[in-house]
Amino acid sequence: MLPPPRRCARPCGRRFNTSRCPPSRLCPPRTQQPSASACWPRAWKLIGVPYAYGAKGPDKLDCSGFTQSAYEAVGIKLPEGSFNQAEGEQPLTSVGELVAGDLLLYRWAGHRSVSHVTMYAGDGWVIGTGPPGQPARVVVYPITYDLRLDGRVVTYRHIQLADETSDSTTPSLP
Repeated sequence: MLPPPRRCARPCGRRFNTSRCPPSRLCPPRTQQPSASACWPRAWKLIGVPYAYGAKGPDKLDCSGFTQSAYEAVGIKLPEGSFNQAEGEQPLTSVGELVAGDLLLYRWAGHRSVSHVTMYAGDGWVIGTGPPGQPARVVVYPITYDLRLDGRVVTYRHIQLADETSDSTTPSLP
């Protein structure tokens, strides 16, 4: 069981559910897609929004409703449902493969299709409706919660943006 939500001691005051504050440079993340930074203000505003199965906002969201809402800020319309957002997914072999904005997709034990989606926030953090044991709302938490050996299979999908070429490198913020 995770500790109860707290507020960050730094000026951002964000809520989080770990024993330590998220990295101070998490918002915006250090590594990001060229125009993915436009989706972060929307994603951060959604922290604390309650989870409800099938909800697409604005007062409640499910996992795919969260990713849809965040990507609308950069003009990308993601389909409804985590299983539909999984099109083009790749096996996750290392967290080092991820860039902020990548979708993380989950198959729970005994399921053949994807049943959950979150977004990689960078620097080892995830933003989304959370793993089991998290409060039922949009939260920021360490990716290590998702990589436990409990029968989940995690894959990812990189969302190609209009100003990004297939051979572009991910820039870092100063």
